[in-house]
Amino acid sequence: MLPFLSDSEEQLEETIRTVKEYGADFIFVGGLTLFGKGPADCKTLYYKFLEKYYPDLVPKYKSLYRIFFAPSKEYQKGLEEKSKRLCEKYGIKNRII
Repeated sequence: MLPFLSDSEEQLEETIRTVKEYGADFIFVGGLTLFGKGPADCKTLYYKFLEKYYPDLVPKYKSLYRIFFAPSKEYQKGLEEKSKRLCEKYGIKNRII
């Protein structure tokens, strides 16, 4: 999920409902990971995308990711709790096994 872009309660519910409607057995919801410091690395390219299309989100991302490649543990826990609850609502597993 893209923080602040596709991870709202409504968007997550729509995603899980749609996946279930298409017959999926499970869905694994996770936060975006951003690696690298080079000019062609995903972190660099994603921040360029944010700067161009969503400049107001850049400070939020810098706060959320700090110096790590993944969002904060608090964010990940919240996303997991939301997805688990919604998966239960729609009768779809939130784990592969």
